[in-house]
Formats: sequence, structure tokens, C-alpha cells
Amino acid sequence: MQKRLTLGFFFTVFVCTTFIPILWMFGSSLYEDGRFSFVYYRDIFLTQRYVKVILNSLILASITTALSSLAGIPAGFFLAKTNLPLKNVFKICFLIPFIIPSYIVGIAWANLLGRTGFLNTLLSQYTPLSPESISNFMYSLYGASFILSINLFPVVMLMTEYALKNVNPRLEESGLIVGSIFQVVRQITLPLIAPAILSSMMIVFILSLSEFGIPSLLQVNVLTTQIFTQFSAFYNEKAATAIAFPLIVITIILMILEQVYFRGKSFDILGRRASNGTIHYQERGLTVIGILFCTFIFILCVIVPLTTLIVSSKTVSAYYDAFRLAKIGIKNTILYGSLGATFLTVVGFFLGYLSEKVQSKLRNSIAPFIWLFFAVPATVIGVGLIKVCNRPEGIFQFIYGSLWIIILGYGARFLPLSSRIMANYFKQISNSTEEAGIVMGASWFRILKKIIVPLQGYGIVAAWLISFMFCVGELGTTILVYPPGHETLPITLFTVMVNSPANIVSALSLIIVVMTLLPLGIFLATTRYFLTTEAKE
Repeated sequence: MQKRLTLGFFFTVFVCTTFIPILWMFGSSLYEDGRFSFVYYRDIFLTQRYVKVILNSLILASITTALSSLAGIPAGFFLAKTNLPLKNVFKICFLIPFIIPSYIVGIAWANLLGRTGFLNTLLSQYTPLSPESISNFMYSLYGASFILSINLFPVVMLMTEYALKNVNPRLEESGLIVGSIFQVVRQITLPLIAPAILSSMMIVFILSLSEFGIPSLLQVNVLTTQIFTQFSAFYNEKAATAIAFPLIVITIILMILEQVYFRGKSFDILGRRASNGTIHYQERGLTVIGILFCTFIFILCVIVPLTTLIVSSKTVSAYYDAFRLAKIGIKNTILYGSLGATFLTVVGFFLGYLSEKVQSKLRNSIAPFIWLFFAVPATVIGVGLIKVCNRPEGIFQFIYGSLWIIILGYGARFLPLSSRIMANYFKQISNSTEEAGIVMGASWFRILKKIIVPLQGYGIVAAWLISFMFCVGELGTTILVYPPGHETLPITLFTVMVNSPANIVSALSLIIVVMTLLPLGIFLATTRYFLTTEAKE
């Protein structure tokens, strides 16, 4: 009973935080002047302007997915199948663009390829391209796709790498007896990992579709920016809700197609231990190509953006001005990020347990249901929370004007992620340990305290740090819901971007990068410490 009530309580928290705001938002958009009406939805689907906006969103997501695959699949292959030198260094560095907020990478490349950018000047001098054409490319669907692919290609890389490490080596060894490496990769390896690649491409497509930061920064007209404009500029929340409808529908359709396609197939990749028998191709030419390819990706995705921000900040005084300008934002970001990460860790712990350890017919449905909300656009979640909390006669009005609306926003955005992290760590805990406690007559709370929490300690630390990183960089929901005086560092950056000098904007961006990457450094150091300790024991 204790177990059932506790898990039921935290699942209710998830539903109230994530599902009800979205449901409420769509429900209220169907009423106009007290009557049931589709007036806003009719405008969306029958107006040429919005058809073009929907097409823009689909083009942005499609190009981003294609570019991410072109970078991520080879990178995953070289990391998994070759004796690439500095393999772990490359892997950690490739995760940096995914961890830091996408708009930071966008600011760096906009500084570089903008009308007065260094690379723009260089290209316009030595190629037939004009400065205007280069700048126009940057502030277009194609420029936004390029930046987003830098941010999202690690998703494809990671899933490809893990899938390759789980391929049965006997199949590849049999192929190598009668064919070349190229034939084995084309005819055996790629077909076997195709489900993983397709799944990663779908995740990239959905995340691109729901992205707000980059399209907003580069002034690209897509659905997420239209939602923000309708809500913040025209105060038309019903129109904003109706514009969000195509995003939700596309996301649900893709999720359903994935479930149908993978039903009955073995696709346990995330969190699964790599096979010890993975084949590594010893061809020298392949290793050289891998070094060149990974170095190129490393320079393009990590070195160029970070160097550009450092050079653009120019002087140490820019950092002093940036700290002075954003001291409230920095303080709020650390406080709200810590509270948000704690909330996400606690609720994510029980959701992860529910989706991984509870044996029931609903188990296979709970995990996809929770994960579905990770693809909901940040702006949609923001509008939904405002609809629920901003009601003068409502019991949640006190939340609307306080920091708790931001914490709820973090919860709605990232609970699927924290629960997924927890679920993956729960896979490594044998059910027999909990059953031993039950046999001894211990209550579930006592089993939780004495067995499950200590065994899950490493997962709890990982979930908190990763949640903190995502909370620090969150923009799309916070920019809609934050009350006056509660702005975070990304909000400060977003609001001063237009009027402040470029060196201060670059310095602020680097401060966010440091605040985001610091937990990653702590996480890696903690991991290394525990692994070293375990090895000695």
C-alpha cells in the first residue's frame, strides 16, 4: 500500500505539472464568447500565412535531421568501430554542443558570419560570395538548421555508437571471411542498427520542430516563434494555443509511428552495457579518415563557437560589466536551477522506478507516455502553465507571481528526461535485492531507505547534475512565465542582446557556458573517482 500510494502521488504530480496545463490550454481555446468554436483552428489551417509557417517548421526540422545524421552517424561509427586515438576526449567534446544552450552556439556563429563577422569578411574577399549573401544565409532557415544540427548531432552519434557496440560480432566476423569491410558495413552492420539510427533521427526531428531559441535569435518565422509572438506581443493566448496544435499533432503521430514500427522488435539501447566482443577495424586508412573527420567536427562544433565568444568578449572589463549587469540573473539561475534540479531528481526518481521496476500491464505504456512530453515545445508548456495558474479566483494564483512558476516550468520541461535517466540506472539494480528486503518483512519505505536509494546513489547524483545543466540554460518556458524580479541569466542575455555591445553579450554567453559545463566536469570527476575506487577494491 505504501508503495502504491507513493508512486501514485508522484505520478499525479507529473500529470498535474505537465499533462493538465496542456489539456487545459487546448480546452479553453475551443471556447469563444462562451460558445464552442473552432475559429482559431480554422484560421490556422485555412490561412496561407500559417501554411507557410508550418512548412517552414517542417523544412527546418528536415534539414536539421539530415545534417545531424551526416555528422552523427560517421562520428558514432569511428568512435565505436575504429582504434581512434583520444576516442574518449572526442566523445566528451562532442557532447559539449548538446549540453550548452543552442542559442549560445547561435550567438557565436552569428558573430562570425554576420555582416561584420570575421569569417564573413574572409569569405567575401576570397570567394564570389557577397557579405549580404553570407549574412542572409545565417539569418535564414538554412542557417538555423546549420546551428541546430551542431547542437543536436550528438543525439545521433550516441545512439549510433551504442547500437554498433551491441551488434553481435559473430555476424560481422562471418561477413569479413567472404567480403570487405565496406561490404560488411553496408550489408550487415547498417541494416542491424537501422532502427537505432531511425529513432535518433526522429528525436532530432521532434526537438528541431519544438526549438524556440535559435529561430527566435535568427528571426526565422516558424511555429514556436509565432506562438511566442501571439502570446507576448498580441496577448492572444487562444491563437497561440491553436498554433501549437500542429506541433503536438506531428509529435504524437511520430511517437505512434515509432511505437508501431518497433513493436515486438529488440531495441534496448539506452543504458545497456556494451558488448565486450565489439569488432574494431584495424585498417590504417580508416583510422586516418576517422581522425580527420572527428577533428573537423571538433573544430566546427566546439573550437570555433567557443573561440569566437572568447575573442568577441575582447577585454576583461567586459566580464566585469557582464557580471554587474547580470548579478541578479546569476543568483536567480543558481537558486532556481538548484531547486529545479532537486524537484526533478525527487519526482524523476519515483517516475523512473514506476516505469522500470513496477510489473504491470501498464508498464509498457507509462514510459512512452512520460517521454512524449519531452517533445512538447517549451513555449506551449509556458502558455499552459499561465492558463492554469493565472486565475484570480484560483488556488494556484500564489504560484503565478512567485519563483515556483519557474520551478514548475522546469518540471514540465525536464521531468521526462530525469525519469528516463533514473530508469536507466534502475535497470542495473537486480529485483532480487528488493525481494530480499520483502522476505525479511521490511516495509517499502525501509527498503527504499536502506537498499534502493543507496544502490541508486550514483544515478541520483547524475540526474541532479544533468537536470541542473538543463535548468541553467532553459529559455523557452521561463521567458513566458517568469515574474518581474525573477529573471534568470538566459532571460537577461535574451533581453540585453539587442541593446548591449557584442563584447558584453559574448561575455554573458561564456558565463552561461561555464555554469552549464561546470556540473559536467563535477560529474565526470565523480565518475572517475568511483570507478577508480571500485577497481582498487
